[in-house]
Amino acid sequence: MPKNQRVVITGIGTILPNAFDLESFWDNLKNGKSQIEYLTRFPTEGFSIKVGAEVNGFDYKNFLPDLDPKLAKNYNHETLVLMAAMELARKNAKLEKDSLDPTRVGFIDSSSRASLAWWEHAWKRYNEMQDETVFDRYAVLTSMASNPTSLTAINSNIQGFVTTISAACVGGHHAISLCFQAIRKGRADVMYAGGHEFPLIKPLMQMYSDPQSRVMSLESEDPKNAMRPYDIKRDGFSLGEGAAVLCMESYDHAKARGAKIYAEVFGTLSYNEADHAMRMDITGRKAASGIKKLIQISKRSIEDVDYFCGHGTATYTNDLAEGRSMKLLFEGVPKEKWAPLGSIKPIYGHTFGAAGILNVAATALMIDEETLCPTINLKNVDPECDQDHVSEGPRKAKIDFAISLAFAIGSQSSFISLGTPD
Repeated sequence: MPKNQRVVITGIGTILPNAFDLESFWDNLKNGKSQIEYLTRFPTEGFSIKVGAEVNGFDYKNFLPDLDPKLAKNYNHETLVLMAAMELARKNAKLEKDSLDPTRVGFIDSSSRASLAWWEHAWKRYNEMQDETVFDRYAVLTSMASNPTSLTAINSNIQGFVTTISAACVGGHHAISLCFQAIRKGRADVMYAGGHEFPLIKPLMQMYSDPQSRVMSLESEDPKNAMRPYDIKRDGFSLGEGAAVLCMESYDHAKARGAKIYAEVFGTLSYNEADHAMRMDITGRKAASGIKKLIQISKRSIEDVDYFCGHGTATYTNDLAEGRSMKLLFEGVPKEKWAPLGSIKPIYGHTFGAAGILNVAATALMIDEETLCPTINLKNVDPECDQDHVSEGPRKAKIDFAISLAFAIGSQSSFISLGTPD
Protein backbone atom coordinates (compact mmCIF):
# COMPACT_ATOMS: atom_id res chain seq x y z
CA MET A 1 0.00 0.00 0.00
CA PRO A 2 1.39 3.44 -0.92
CA LYS A 3 2.39 5.66 1.97
CA ASN A 4 -0.26 8.24 1.16
CA GLN A 5 -3.48 7.29 -0.60
CA ARG A 6 -5.15 9.72 -2.98
CA VAL A 7 -8.63 10.75 -1.84
CA VAL A 8 -11.67 11.38 -4.04
CA ILE A 9 -15.32 12.35 -3.63
CA THR A 10 -17.67 9.74 -5.13
CA GLY A 11 -21.05 10.51 -3.57
CA ILE A 12 -23.12 13.51 -2.49
CA GLY A 13 -26.38 13.46 -0.54
CA THR A 14 -28.47 16.48 0.49
CA ILE A 15 -31.65 17.15 2.39
CA LEU A 16 -31.95 20.92 2.05
CA PRO A 17 -34.74 23.40 1.32
CA ASN A 18 -36.32 22.14 -1.91
CA ALA A 19 -33.30 19.95 -2.58
CA PHE A 20 -34.01 16.36 -1.56
CA ASP A 21 -31.90 15.00 -4.41
CA LEU A 22 -28.67 15.89 -6.16
CA GLU A 23 -30.37 17.17 -9.30
CA SER A 24 -32.39 19.75 -7.35
CA PHE A 25 -29.36 20.74 -5.28
CA TRP A 26 -27.37 21.44 -8.44
CA ASP A 27 -30.22 23.10 -10.34
CA ASN A 28 -30.76 25.62 -7.54
CA LEU A 29 -27.04 26.40 -7.38
CA LYS A 30 -26.41 26.58 -11.11
CA ASN A 31 -29.43 28.70 -11.90
CA GLY A 32 -29.24 30.92 -8.83
CA LYS A 33 -32.59 29.89 -7.33
CA SER A 34 -32.61 31.14 -3.76
CA GLN A 35 -34.55 28.99 -1.30
CA ILE A 36 -34.80 31.73 1.32
CA GLU A 37 -38.44 32.52 2.12
CA TYR A 38 -40.53 34.02 4.91
CA LEU A 39 -40.18 32.06 8.16
CA THR A 40 -42.97 29.74 9.23
CA ARG A 41 -41.23 28.07 12.18
CA PHE A 42 -42.55 30.70 14.60
CA PRO A 43 -44.54 33.96 14.44
CA THR A 44 -42.32 36.88 13.43
CA GLU A 45 -44.61 39.74 14.41
CA GLY A 46 -42.53 42.15 16.45
CA PHE A 47 -39.37 40.22 15.60
CA SER A 48 -36.74 41.78 13.35
CA ILE A 49 -35.80 38.61 11.44
CA LYS A 50 -38.40 37.59 8.89
CA VAL A 51 -36.71 35.16 6.49
CA GLY A 52 -34.77 31.90 6.40
CA ALA A 53 -34.30 28.74 4.32
CA GLU A 54 -36.57 26.02 5.77
CA VAL A 55 -36.71 22.31 5.02
CA ASN A 56 -40.42 21.63 4.51
CA GLY A 57 -42.24 18.54 3.26
CA PHE A 58 -39.64 16.04 4.47
CA ASP A 59 -40.95 12.52 5.21
CA TYR A 60 -38.31 10.09 6.38
CA LYS A 61 -40.28 7.13 4.97
CA ASN A 62 -39.44 8.26 1.45
CA PHE A 63 -35.72 7.85 2.15
CA LEU A 64 -35.55 5.28 4.96
CA PRO A 65 -38.22 2.70 4.10
CA ASP A 66 -36.56 0.00 6.19
CA LEU A 67 -36.36 2.07 9.36
CA ASP A 68 -38.53 0.55 12.10
CA PRO A 69 -41.30 3.06 12.97
CA LYS A 70 -40.91 2.06 16.63
CA LEU A 71 -37.38 3.42 16.50
CA ALA A 72 -38.17 6.38 14.26
CA LYS A 73 -40.75 7.77 16.68
CA ASN A 74 -37.95 8.33 19.21
CA TYR A 75 -35.62 10.04 16.74
CA ASN A 76 -35.70 13.79 16.40
CA HIS A 77 -36.20 15.53 13.08
CA GLU A 78 -32.56 16.39 12.45
CA THR A 79 -31.48 12.79 13.06
CA LEU A 80 -33.88 11.52 10.42
CA VAL A 81 -32.77 14.22 7.98
CA LEU A 82 -29.11 13.31 8.48
CA MET A 83 -29.89 9.61 8.08
CA ALA A 84 -31.64 10.40 4.79
CA ALA A 85 -28.71 12.50 3.51
CA MET A 86 -26.36 9.62 4.35
CA GLU A 87 -28.49 7.16 2.40
CA LEU A 88 -28.58 9.51 -0.58
CA ALA A 89 -24.77 9.89 -0.50
CA ARG A 90 -24.27 6.13 -0.31
CA LYS A 91 -26.66 5.46 -3.18
CA ASN A 92 -25.17 8.27 -5.25
CA ALA A 93 -21.77 6.62 -4.78
CA LYS A 94 -23.37 3.31 -5.85
CA LEU A 95 -22.21 1.54 -2.71
CA GLU A 96 -24.33 -1.28 -1.38
CA LYS A 97 -25.00 -1.07 2.34
CA ASP A 98 -23.18 -4.30 3.20
CA SER A 99 -20.71 -4.44 0.30
CA LEU A 100 -17.77 -3.19 2.36
CA ASP A 101 -16.00 -4.30 5.50
CA PRO A 102 -17.94 -2.08 7.97
CA THR A 103 -14.85 -1.69 10.16
CA ARG A 104 -13.16 0.08 7.23
CA VAL A 105 -15.92 2.68 6.93
CA GLY A 106 -16.27 5.78 9.13
CA PHE A 107 -18.44 8.85 9.56
CA ILE A 108 -17.40 12.30 10.78
CA ASP A 109 -20.28 14.75 11.25
CA SER A 110 -20.33 18.47 11.98
CA SER A 111 -22.91 20.56 13.81
CA SER A 112 -22.23 23.87 15.50
CA ARG A 113 -24.90 23.73 18.19
CA ALA A 114 -26.46 20.27 18.16
CA SER A 115 -30.13 19.78 18.94
CA LEU A 116 -31.21 23.25 20.03
CA ALA A 117 -34.69 22.65 18.65
CA TRP A 118 -35.10 19.57 20.85
CA TRP A 119 -34.07 21.44 24.01
CA GLU A 120 -36.37 24.34 23.20
CA HIS A 121 -39.28 21.95 22.63
CA ALA A 122 -38.55 19.89 25.74
CA TRP A 123 -38.15 22.83 28.10
CA LYS A 124 -41.31 24.48 26.81
CA ARG A 125 -43.27 21.25 27.19
CA TYR A 126 -41.92 20.70 30.68
CA ASN A 127 -42.69 24.24 31.86
CA GLU A 128 -46.02 24.80 30.17
CA MET A 129 -47.51 21.33 30.46
CA GLN A 130 -45.60 20.01 33.49
CA ASP A 131 -44.88 16.95 31.38
CA GLU A 132 -41.99 15.18 33.06
CA THR A 133 -42.06 12.32 30.54
CA VAL A 134 -40.28 14.57 28.07
CA PHE A 135 -37.11 13.82 30.05
CA ASP A 136 -37.43 10.04 29.82
CA ARG A 137 -34.77 7.45 28.98
CA TYR A 138 -34.93 8.29 25.28
CA ALA A 139 -34.13 11.93 26.05
CA VAL A 140 -30.71 10.85 27.30
CA LEU A 141 -29.92 9.92 23.71
CA THR A 142 -31.93 12.41 21.66
CA SER A 143 -30.60 15.42 23.57
CA MET A 144 -26.95 14.64 22.91
CA ALA A 145 -24.93 16.48 20.30
CA SER A 146 -23.61 13.16 18.99
CA ASN A 147 -27.05 11.56 18.69
CA PRO A 148 -27.71 12.20 14.96
CA THR A 149 -24.23 10.97 14.03
CA SER A 150 -24.35 7.83 16.18
CA LEU A 151 -27.83 6.78 15.08
CA THR A 152 -26.98 7.44 11.44
CA ALA A 153 -23.88 5.23 11.75
CA ILE A 154 -25.92 2.46 13.37
CA ASN A 155 -28.55 2.66 10.64
CA SER A 156 -25.85 2.49 7.94
CA ASN A 157 -23.82 -0.25 9.69
CA ILE A 158 -20.72 1.93 9.90
CA GLN A 159 -18.30 0.35 12.37
CA GLY A 160 -15.16 2.42 11.88
CA PHE A 161 -14.30 5.79 13.39
CA VAL A 162 -17.50 7.74 14.11
CA THR A 163 -17.67 11.08 15.87
CA THR A 164 -19.29 14.50 15.95
CA ILE A 165 -17.26 17.67 15.89
CA SER A 166 -18.36 21.17 16.74
CA ALA A 167 -16.23 24.00 15.42
CA ALA A 168 -18.77 26.62 14.34
CA CYS A 169 -18.67 27.41 10.61
CA VAL A 170 -15.39 25.55 9.91
CA GLY A 171 -16.72 22.28 11.33
CA GLY A 172 -17.71 20.88 7.94
CA HIS A 173 -14.18 21.44 6.67
CA HIS A 174 -12.79 19.78 9.79
CA ALA A 175 -14.98 16.72 9.13
CA ILE A 176 -13.66 16.51 5.57
CA SER A 177 -10.09 16.93 6.81
CA LEU A 178 -10.41 14.08 9.30
CA CYS A 179 -11.93 11.84 6.63
CA PHE A 180 -9.17 12.84 4.22
CA GLN A 181 -6.45 11.88 6.69
CA ALA A 182 -8.09 8.55 7.60
CA ILE A 183 -8.21 7.47 3.95
CA ARG A 184 -4.86 8.98 3.05
CA LYS A 185 -3.11 7.00 5.78
CA GLY A 186 -4.90 3.77 4.91
CA ARG A 187 -6.99 3.59 8.08
CA ALA A 188 -10.24 3.43 6.11
CA ASP A 189 -11.45 2.59 2.62
CA VAL A 190 -14.53 4.82 2.73
CA MET A 191 -15.36 7.78 4.97
CA TYR A 192 -18.49 9.87 5.07
CA ALA A 193 -18.13 13.56 5.90
CA GLY A 194 -21.38 15.18 6.95
CA GLY A 195 -22.86 18.33 8.36
CA HIS A 196 -26.30 19.13 9.72
CA GLU A 197 -27.80 22.22 11.27
CA PHE A 198 -31.28 23.29 12.36
CA PRO A 199 -30.78 26.81 13.74
CA LEU A 200 -34.14 28.33 12.83
CA ILE A 201 -35.28 28.99 16.37
CA LYS A 202 -36.09 32.39 17.79
CA PRO A 203 -33.57 32.57 20.69
CA LEU A 204 -30.62 31.84 18.43
CA MET A 205 -31.75 34.33 15.82
CA GLN A 206 -32.16 36.92 18.53
CA MET A 207 -28.50 36.56 19.44
CA TYR A 208 -27.37 37.18 15.88
CA SER A 209 -29.71 40.15 15.47
CA ASP A 210 -28.47 42.02 18.54
CA PRO A 211 -28.55 45.66 17.35
CA GLN A 212 -25.02 46.27 18.66
CA SER A 213 -23.46 43.51 16.59
CA ARG A 214 -26.11 42.44 14.09
CA VAL A 215 -24.94 40.10 11.34
CA MET A 216 -28.33 38.79 10.17
CA SER A 217 -30.28 40.32 7.30
CA LEU A 218 -33.35 42.37 8.17
CA GLU A 219 -34.86 41.84 4.72
CA SER A 220 -38.65 41.82 4.94
CA GLU A 221 -39.87 42.62 1.41
CA ASP A 222 -37.95 40.24 -0.86
CA PRO A 223 -36.67 37.11 0.94
CA LYS A 224 -34.71 35.85 -2.05
CA ASN A 225 -32.70 39.08 -2.07
CA ALA A 226 -31.85 38.81 1.63
CA MET A 227 -28.22 37.74 1.17
CA ARG A 228 -25.97 39.93 -0.95
CA PRO A 229 -22.33 38.83 -0.55
CA TYR A 230 -19.63 41.25 -1.70
CA ASP A 231 -22.25 43.94 -2.41
CA ILE A 232 -21.79 47.41 -0.96
CA LYS A 233 -25.43 47.22 0.19
CA ARG A 234 -25.02 43.87 1.95
CA ASP A 235 -27.22 43.38 5.00
CA GLY A 236 -25.89 40.21 6.62
CA PHE A 237 -26.81 36.54 6.32
CA SER A 238 -30.00 34.52 6.53
CA LEU A 239 -29.96 31.14 8.22
CA GLY A 240 -30.64 27.83 6.53
CA GLU A 241 -31.25 24.30 7.76
CA GLY A 242 -30.71 20.76 6.56
CA ALA A 243 -28.01 18.14 6.11
CA ALA A 244 -25.42 17.15 3.54
CA VAL A 245 -23.07 14.17 3.35
CA LEU A 246 -20.06 13.44 1.13
CA CYS A 247 -18.81 9.95 0.35
CA MET A 248 -15.02 9.97 0.25
CA GLU A 249 -12.77 7.06 -0.63
CA SER A 250 -9.31 6.24 -1.87
CA TYR A 251 -8.69 6.81 -5.55
CA ASP A 252 -7.58 3.19 -6.02
CA HIS A 253 -10.69 1.87 -4.25
CA ALA A 254 -12.95 4.05 -6.39
CA LYS A 255 -11.23 3.12 -9.65
CA ALA A 256 -11.27 -0.59 -8.80
CA ARG A 257 -15.05 -0.59 -8.45
CA GLY A 258 -15.63 1.71 -11.43
CA ALA A 259 -17.05 4.56 -9.35
CA LYS A 260 -17.85 7.99 -10.71
CA ILE A 261 -15.41 10.54 -9.32
CA TYR A 262 -16.68 14.09 -8.83
CA ALA A 263 -13.37 15.53 -7.68
CA GLU A 264 -10.10 14.70 -5.98
CA VAL A 265 -9.23 16.32 -2.65
CA PHE A 266 -5.66 17.59 -2.89
CA GLY A 267 -5.15 19.11 0.53
CA THR A 268 -6.67 20.56 3.68
CA LEU A 269 -5.49 23.21 6.12
CA SER A 270 -7.15 24.34 9.33
CA TYR A 271 -5.72 26.67 11.93
CA ASN A 272 -6.61 29.16 14.63
CA GLU A 273 -5.77 32.78 13.89
CA ALA A 274 -5.49 33.50 17.65
CA ASP A 275 -6.78 36.94 16.82
CA HIS A 276 -10.28 38.36 17.33
CA ALA A 277 -12.75 35.94 18.97
CA MET A 278 -15.79 37.19 17.04
CA ARG A 279 -14.43 37.79 13.54
CA MET A 280 -11.62 36.95 11.19
CA ASP A 281 -8.54 39.12 10.70
CA ILE A 282 -9.93 41.92 8.53
CA THR A 283 -6.54 42.78 7.04
CA GLY A 284 -6.74 39.55 5.04
CA ARG A 285 -3.11 38.76 5.85
CA LYS A 286 -3.74 35.61 7.88
CA ALA A 287 -6.22 34.24 5.36
CA ALA A 288 -3.82 34.93 2.50
CA SER A 289 -1.00 33.23 4.39
CA GLY A 290 -3.15 30.15 5.06
CA ILE A 291 -4.31 29.89 1.47
CA LYS A 292 -0.70 30.13 0.26
CA LYS A 293 0.26 27.26 2.59
CA LEU A 294 -2.60 25.13 1.28
CA ILE A 295 -1.56 25.80 -2.30
CA GLN A 296 1.98 24.66 -1.42
CA ILE A 297 0.60 21.54 0.32
CA SER A 298 -1.39 20.83 -2.84
CA LYS A 299 1.76 21.18 -4.96
CA ARG A 300 0.22 23.96 -7.02
CA SER A 301 0.77 27.68 -7.56
CA ILE A 302 -1.57 30.66 -7.25
CA GLU A 303 -1.75 30.76 -11.07
CA ASP A 304 -3.32 27.28 -11.00
CA VAL A 305 -6.36 28.34 -8.98
CA ASP A 306 -9.48 28.39 -11.16
CA TYR A 307 -12.06 29.26 -8.52
CA PHE A 308 -12.52 30.15 -4.85
CA CYS A 309 -15.75 29.02 -3.22
CA GLY A 310 -15.83 31.73 -0.57
CA HIS A 311 -17.34 31.69 2.87
CA GLY A 312 -19.37 34.60 1.55
CA THR A 313 -21.66 35.42 4.49
CA ALA A 314 -22.61 38.91 3.26
CA THR A 315 -21.31 40.44 6.48
CA TYR A 316 -18.98 43.42 6.49
CA THR A 317 -16.00 41.73 8.14
CA ASN A 318 -16.22 38.54 6.09
CA ASP A 319 -16.48 40.35 2.78
CA LEU A 320 -13.71 42.75 3.74
CA ALA A 321 -11.30 40.02 4.86
CA GLU A 322 -11.95 37.79 1.86
CA GLY A 323 -11.59 40.69 -0.56
CA ARG A 324 -8.34 41.87 1.03
CA SER A 325 -6.91 38.35 1.14
CA MET A 326 -7.47 38.05 -2.62
CA LYS A 327 -5.59 41.32 -3.22
CA LEU A 328 -2.66 40.00 -1.21
CA LEU A 329 -2.72 36.61 -2.93
CA PHE A 330 -2.74 38.12 -6.41
CA GLU A 331 -0.45 41.04 -5.65
CA GLY A 332 1.28 42.11 -8.87
CA VAL A 333 -1.09 40.04 -11.05
CA PRO A 334 -3.47 41.89 -13.42
CA LYS A 335 -7.01 41.73 -12.04
CA GLU A 336 -8.37 40.08 -15.16
CA LYS A 337 -6.18 37.07 -14.33
CA TRP A 338 -7.46 36.64 -10.77
CA ALA A 339 -9.47 33.50 -10.09
CA PRO A 340 -13.20 34.14 -9.51
CA LEU A 341 -14.44 34.31 -5.91
CA GLY A 342 -18.06 33.21 -5.37
CA SER A 343 -20.59 32.47 -2.64
CA ILE A 344 -23.38 29.88 -2.66
CA LYS A 345 -24.92 31.01 0.64
CA PRO A 346 -27.63 33.20 -0.93
CA ILE A 347 -29.17 29.93 -2.24
CA TYR A 348 -29.54 27.85 0.94
CA GLY A 349 -28.65 30.39 3.60
CA HIS A 350 -25.90 30.11 6.17
CA THR A 351 -25.96 26.59 7.60
CA PHE A 352 -23.22 27.02 10.21
CA GLY A 353 -21.75 23.55 10.89
CA ALA A 354 -22.93 22.22 7.53
CA ALA A 355 -21.65 25.19 5.51
CA GLY A 356 -18.22 23.70 4.75
CA ILE A 357 -19.78 20.46 3.50
CA LEU A 358 -22.11 22.41 1.20
CA ASN A 359 -19.22 24.50 -0.13
CA VAL A 360 -17.15 21.44 -1.02
CA ALA A 361 -20.17 19.57 -2.43
CA ALA A 362 -21.00 22.55 -4.63
CA THR A 363 -17.37 22.94 -5.74
CA ALA A 364 -17.11 19.22 -6.59
CA LEU A 365 -20.20 19.53 -8.78
CA MET A 366 -18.83 22.66 -10.47
CA ILE A 367 -15.67 20.73 -11.28
CA ASP A 368 -17.62 17.74 -12.60
CA GLU A 369 -20.11 19.83 -14.57
CA GLU A 370 -17.46 22.30 -15.77
CA THR A 371 -19.72 25.13 -14.73
CA LEU A 372 -19.19 27.94 -12.23
CA CYS A 373 -22.28 28.80 -10.17
CA PRO A 374 -23.21 32.47 -9.86
CA THR A 375 -23.07 34.68 -6.80
CA ILE A 376 -26.62 35.99 -6.93
CA ASN A 377 -27.98 39.34 -5.73
CA LEU A 378 -24.67 41.07 -6.44
CA LYS A 379 -25.46 44.37 -8.14
CA ASN A 380 -23.09 46.94 -6.59
CA VAL A 381 -19.72 45.36 -5.89
CA ASP A 382 -17.93 46.69 -2.81
CA PRO A 383 -14.62 48.23 -3.98
CA GLU A 384 -12.87 46.10 -1.32
CA CYS A 385 -14.22 43.00 -3.10
CA ASP A 386 -13.74 44.21 -6.66
CA GLN A 387 -13.08 41.05 -8.63
CA ASP A 388 -14.86 38.43 -10.72
CA HIS A 389 -17.82 36.92 -8.82
CA VAL A 390 -19.60 35.24 -11.77
CA SER A 391 -22.59 37.45 -10.93
CA GLU A 392 -23.97 37.31 -14.46
CA GLY A 393 -25.19 33.70 -14.15
CA PRO A 394 -23.74 30.20 -14.65
CA ARG A 395 -20.51 30.15 -16.62
CA LYS A 396 -18.96 27.23 -18.46
CA ALA A 397 -15.37 26.75 -17.32
CA LYS A 398 -12.75 24.05 -16.99
CA ILE A 399 -11.94 23.85 -13.28
CA ASP A 400 -8.85 21.81 -12.56
CA PHE A 401 -8.04 23.35 -9.18
CA ALA A 402 -10.40 25.08 -6.75
CA ILE A 403 -10.30 26.12 -3.11
CA SER A 404 -13.13 26.20 -0.58
CA LEU A 405 -12.86 28.80 2.19
CA ALA A 406 -14.39 28.71 5.67
CA PHE A 407 -14.08 31.09 8.62
CA ALA A 408 -15.64 30.91 12.07
CA ILE A 409 -16.30 32.61 15.36
CA GLY A 410 -13.47 31.62 17.68
CA SER A 411 -10.78 32.91 15.31
CA GLN A 412 -10.78 29.76 13.18
CA SER A 413 -9.97 29.40 9.49
CA SER A 414 -10.05 26.40 7.20
CA PHE A 415 -9.33 25.75 3.51
CA ILE A 416 -9.74 22.71 1.26
CA SER A 417 -8.35 22.26 -2.24
CA LEU A 418 -9.91 19.97 -4.82
CA GLY A 419 -10.04 19.48 -8.54
CA THR A 420 -9.98 17.05 -11.44
CA PRO A 421 -7.91 13.93 -10.76
CA ASP A 422 -4.46 13.99 -12.35
